[in-house]
Amino acid sequence: MPAIRSYFDTLARRFGESWNRFWFTPSDPFTLGMIRVLTAIVALGLYLSCIPDLERWFGPDGLLPENAVLHLRDAKVFSAFDYANSTSSLWALFWIGAAALALFLVGLFTRVTAVVALFAVLSLIHRGPMLARPVDDIVAMLMFYLCLGPCGAALSLDSWRDRRKTAAAETAPRQCWGATVVVRLMQVHLSVIYFMMAMAKLRSPVWLAGRAVWGLIVKPESRLLDLTGLANHMYVINLWTLAIVLFELCFAFLIWNRMARPLLLGLSLPIWIGTALLTGMTSWVLMMLVANLAFVSPDCLRNCFERRTTSA
Repeated sequence: MPAIRSYFDTLARRFGESWNRFWFTPSDPFTLGMIRVLTAIVALGLYLSCIPDLERWFGPDGLLPENAVLHLRDAKVFSAFDYANSTSSLWALFWIGAAALALFLVGLFTRVTAVVALFAVLSLIHRGPMLARPVDDIVAMLMFYLCLGPCGAALSLDSWRDRRKTAAAETAPRQCWGATVVVRLMQVHLSVIYFMMAMAKLRSPVWLAGRAVWGLIVKPESRLLDLTGLANHMYVINLWTLAIVLFELCFAFLIWNRMARPLLLGLSLPIWIGTALLTGMTSWVLMMLVANLAFVSPDCLRNCFERRTTSA
């Protein structure tokens, strides 16, 4: 009995230590700052892309009147644009959201602007859910997690202002456990996304037969590059199709292995660039690559950024 008791005491202690080390080890928030900047650039670009058709879709006499949308979406979903009863109020709310996204991008009052920017993005998505794109899900997911952590502690006007207040140069990156928690949440969520994408493909006979990539190649309305010349090399099509499925499945599990992580992150570049050429979904591909940064060491990102700025 004493041996069994000692075993379970040791097991509980080591599990607790591993759990705390995984979630709460202080880390450099530079990764969050980099993800914030890149996510905000894409989010602001997508948000502003609605300008030409904003009144056509969401105006008082638009194609998607408020009453019709309320019947189509979940009753618990909320949008600030539901209160835009006139063209002027619609544009006022839109530009408030754009301003919040711009402030979030430069990292000014980040704790507040992160929440307001997420609310603006979600309000636009919820106002016209049938217009939502796959990239909107990734943008909203990353922005939600950025609201929870110190995403303004690096690459921001907030951090620059804090350094000026202390009147001291930053000798070492500030470490905090909040950055670790948020990065871990992003990592877990991203792994689940990769796993679900792989499972969806494994349930599709087209993907299992190795013909899915060819189906994307022959769609001229979406592809960025004409690859129909591969029609005489179907083995390339088959390998490409199965490589995508294998990569997504391996990423979901092996990305947690430190030895396999650099290989998978390196492979993600040709895999996702190829996906962009096949589908034309460049913004979605870009956001998946941005999300992958959650698995990149903050020291590596900081060194690359400082080396780039020094050489410039």
